[in-house]
Amino acid sequence: MKLNKLNIVVMTTIAMICSCSDDQLNIENPNNLSADSFWSTENDVQQGLIATYAALQLDGLFGGSSATQHPVRSDTGRPNNWNANAIGLNKLAFNENSDIVKKRWRDCYIGIYRANQVLVNLDKIDLSVSTKNQIEAEARFLRGFFYYSLYRGYNGGSVIIHTTVPESSDDFYKSPSPAEDVYNLILSDLEFAYNNLPEQYDNNQDIGRATWGAATAMLGKLHINEHDYGVARNKFKEILDSNLYSLTPNIGDNFDEDHEMNSESIFEVAFSTELKQGTSNGAADGPLGSEASSRARILATVQGGGYRTIMPSYNMTMLFKNDVMDINNPINATRTGTSNYSIRTSMSIAIADDDNSTLYQRPSNEGGGYNNFEASYLKKIQNWTLIRESDQSISGINERAIRLADIKLLYAECLLQSENSVGEAIEQVNDIRQRAGVVLLNSVDYDPESLMEHIMWVERPLELMFEGHDTRWEDLTRWDKVQEQYDRLASKRYVLVQKNLYEFDPVIHTNFTEETALKEFEDAANSYQPGTHNYFPIPSTEQNSNPDLFN
Repeated sequence: MKLNKLNIVVMTTIAMICSCSDDQLNIENPNNLSADSFWSTENDVQQGLIATYAALQLDGLFGGSSATQHPVRSDTGRPNNWNANAIGLNKLAFNENSDIVKKRWRDCYIGIYRANQVLVNLDKIDLSVSTKNQIEAEARFLRGFFYYSLYRGYNGGSVIIHTTVPESSDDFYKSPSPAEDVYNLILSDLEFAYNNLPEQYDNNQDIGRATWGAATAMLGKLHINEHDYGVARNKFKEILDSNLYSLTPNIGDNFDEDHEMNSESIFEVAFSTELKQGTSNGAADGPLGSEASSRARILATVQGGGYRTIMPSYNMTMLFKNDVMDINNPINATRTGTSNYSIRTSMSIAIADDDNSTLYQRPSNEGGGYNNFEASYLKKIQNWTLIRESDQSISGINERAIRLADIKLLYAECLLQSENSVGEAIEQVNDIRQRAGVVLLNSVDYDPESLMEHIMWVERPLELMFEGHDTRWEDLTRWDKVQEQYDRLASKRYVLVQKNLYEFDPVIHTNFTEETALKEFEDAANSYQPGTHNYFPIPSTEQNSNPDLFN
């Protein structure tokens, strides 16, 4: 079920009321929308709230090119050789003028502005206490979500705070607040949402709105990134103990259009090709806009109607190649091909010799060109099961912003960091591995440190690569492991033999040398500095338009 917003045109671009004065010589322009005339009914506030949800679709968040670029800064993605923006991010050559830096900032503040419009106008309307609290809780959850992206993404967490709708230049032009103040605003918003949002919605049209579970998950994420493991653990445990969510039997149900808003989904960003198909340029506001995502066009192969601008890194490809299925797990009984890759692998990426799966209705080795040193292609949140190329490049697949598998792994991390509880942590990891059809971990083989290493370098990237909004970068910076991982991956060498990737072995791969073998992340390893690269700078668009930015 798509979020109710799909049949509502974004509030900020509609002429809501046409009016004329008694004096017929004075005719008001019907295209001029008066805020005073608009914010008068519950329906007006609901439309404003839906417009706030719609900001999640925008290009700098979940719906477009800048969002797809985030993985190339982490260890999960690599750019192809023709996209300057993605290449620059991969080499850590971004600055205040970089496209991704400007778009993420812009679209987060669009969402914040819309949330504030809802919040400042709530008291003007006659609403029941319960209705008012829920609308306020949704708006504050969304504002907290947008500020969380800014807090984790920019200027060490020190960004501009807006809690009202700007009416004068003094309101618009502000300097960044201390990171502590931004954190406290996010905490306050999410705690209000946590205390006032429902666990579930009875009306199917409301499915997809923020819930208690979404607010609880975001509170846990906020705390774990501050290393408040005990508080984060309790929040994640609340979600697990609520029995509101369960892992889907098939991991692929989290990446397609047929199983949206499923039992594992905690918060989704809705897309659609049905009402406003638009173009493959991505979602956009207004009656001529689009509810579709451009991810398919950016990430698909040529055979899938796309540009394959960004692909899984060689590191991720090898992790998936080594994610070998457990032949004793009944979930693998129907897999009749000769390859032994896990179901998680086949649902996440395309590898040429994976004959247990297909790619764009072709054998996996024919669904992409595997040229230009391409070793695999993304299948997550892609139209890889569709036949017609005209259907493939415009996507209506929802983005699962938060799902239960993420929470289970974060809970396991908290258990290890706060209690050294290996046994319970392994139970959470094994729930995910059981669903993936791979061999379960044995607690006697792990201590807290080695299990944490497994979660960091194996389980979280395999389960969550290319999901969420900059999730992997949050992981790496939270662990302070960016340089370590860059150095590790920059030292590796790979070869492609008949479209398949292998780690370079000079004894076996005699047609290659250390110099001719493939490599990645060398530039990042050589240039990375935490103070410069852990966060984006405040973008040039803000610097050039805000005279009070540095006051």
